[in-house]
Amino acid sequence: MELLDATVGMFADMEPWQGDVRADCFPSYLGVMTETAFVAEQAPSNQLLPVNNQGSAPPPTFANGEVSYEQAAIHRAVQDAKGQFNMLELGGGFAARTVDAHAALQRDNPLPCRFVVVQAEPTHFEWAKRHMRNNGIDPDAHWLINALVGIDTMPKLFLLGEGFYGNSIASDEIITQFLSNLAKGGMVEAAMGRLLRHGSCGVQQPFDVADGVQNFDFGFVSSIPLVDILQTLEHVDLMDVDIQGGEAEVLPAAMDAINKQVERIHLATHGKELHSHMW
Repeated sequence: MELLDATVGMFADMEPWQGDVRADCFPSYLGVMTETAFVAEQAPSNQLLPVNNQGSAPPPTFANGEVSYEQAAIHRAVQDAKGQFNMLELGGGFAARTVDAHAALQRDNPLPCRFVVVQAEPTHFEWAKRHMRNNGIDPDAHWLINALVGIDTMPKLFLLGEGFYGNSIASDEIITQFLSNLAKGGMVEAAMGRLLRHGSCGVQQPFDVADGVQNFDFGFVSSIPLVDILQTLEHVDLMDVDIQGGEAEVLPAAMDAINKQVERIHLATHGKELHSHMW
C-alpha cells in the first residue's frame, strides 16, 4: 500500500506535457508522439491516456485503469535503475512501452540503455521501428526481433493483420475454420502454394475477436525462446509482457533465468483463469 500511495503521489506531482503536436499524431504526458494510424482500428493502452485539445497531456491517474499500472511499472523501473537501463518488451506492438520508458529515462534518470522488442506481426514490427525513430530513438542501436517469443525455435502459424493487437498463434480450431473457408471458396491449392513458397497464404479471412470481426491472413513466423533472449543481457530492469495467452507457456519455461536476471515484470494476463495460473 505504501508503494501504491507513493506511485499515486509521483504522478500527481508531474506537470502536464505541453507543446506542438503534429496533425497525424497524439501526445502523451511524457511528450511521446504516436501516429494515429497505429491505433486506427484498436486503441492500445497509451491512447487511453487523457489529451486535451490545447496540446496538453496530463499524467495518468489510477482512474485510467491498467495503463496507470503499466506506467507506474515503467517509472519505478526507471527510478531504480543503476549503471545501465535494460528493458525487454515481449509482444511489443509498435513498441509503445519501450518508447515511453525511453522518454521517462531521459527525463528522470538519463543512463545508457538497451531495449529489446519482440514482435511477430510484420507490419507492427515496422511500425515499432518507425515509432522509435519518430521519438528520437535509433532502432539500430537496440535489438528488435521480428519473431514470436516461445519455448522453442519451431516456426508457428500466426494470425497476420495490421491494426489489431491481439494477433496470436493460430489454434487448431481457427485452422480448421480457415481450411473450411478455403475449401468453400475453392482457394485451397492457391493458398497452400503461396504458404509453401512465400510463408503466408495471401488470403484475408474474417474471424471473431474481442472488438468484433477482424480479417487475418495466415503465415509462419519465427519463434525464439525467452531464455535465449535473456542470455544476452546481464540484467533486465523491466520486462513488459503482453503475448495473448502465450505467457502460460513462455514464463514458466524460463523461470530460472527470470529469477536470476529480471528485476520487475509488468504482465498483461488474458482472463481470470490465466491470471490465477500466472500468479
